[in-house]
Amino acid sequence: MNITIIGAGAVGRLWGCKLVNKHQVHFWTRDNSQRLAIQLSEMNTTQSPIHPESQQARTFHFEANQPALLTHSQLVLITVKAFQVEGAIEAIRPYLSPETAVVVMHNGMGSQQTVLNLLPDNPIIYATTAQAAFRPNEKEVCHTGIGPTLLGSLTPHANPYQQLGQIFNDVLPPCQWQEDINQPLWRKLAINCAINPLTALHNCKNGDLARAEFDTELTAICQEVAEVMSAEGYPVTASALRQLVDTVINATASNYSSMNQDVCHQRQTEIDYISGYLIARAAAHNIDVPHNHRLWQAIKELEGKYHDQ
Repeated sequence: MNITIIGAGAVGRLWGCKLVNKHQVHFWTRDNSQRLAIQLSEMNTTQSPIHPESQQARTFHFEANQPALLTHSQLVLITVKAFQVEGAIEAIRPYLSPETAVVVMHNGMGSQQTVLNLLPDNPIIYATTAQAAFRPNEKEVCHTGIGPTLLGSLTPHANPYQQLGQIFNDVLPPCQWQEDINQPLWRKLAINCAINPLTALHNCKNGDLARAEFDTELTAICQEVAEVMSAEGYPVTASALRQLVDTVINATASNYSSMNQDVCHQRQTEIDYISGYLIARAAAHNIDVPHNHRLWQAIKELEGKYHDQ
């Protein structure tokens, strides 16, 4: 396939390096560079037999920011932050064919209606991934953890694109197509509500949340998320969510969350699309979520102090 990846952050770069092994991949970024070189490093923390090349760094070269290649793309993969999605679509919309399938992959929820409004004729697919990556410098991306990628259609005319599940699975498994993508999006939101703000506020790795001092707060967060998810039509128990969160904490113990890194580098976080989205949906159902609201407020206060330092 001819694929354009929108955004050259860690996740976009990881998928680009994997997809280019079997497809034509072009990047669309915030600068005007016509070429992009990415050095991919696999790390011991992947602990996966599917990466026998572990520790081998490899450099990939891509064409970038070329409208003709965007116009001829059969698939566009948007990997920018949730709050950047609208601007990214506005930038590419003049060049985008209405037949081009658009996959949106970001942390959190809440951008769906904006995307549908901006691209009413395109097949729209949402994805959530537990593949972990980070950028130690401008040129390198490190693949630091293996996890499932799930994707599914928001629009009826995107249903024929179920083959994308296999296409993604062929290059970076495991990946599966979902009949109702909102369910895994909610499950990922629950994980993010629990892990991201706490690791950002305490400046700690994910694994540090396994300490006893976080036990009560994690349980309270999961209880609130479970109530909102159930009201949204996805019934789940607080204990099931807590078990899911604990599994991710242990599996990603040596990783820093994306929100932790955003705060450390004084960047805008996705808190409005994580805890903020939960708070908005809770309000729609008259559900009180004080623990999640406190975390949202604390992160917003941190962001507000960036320019005071």
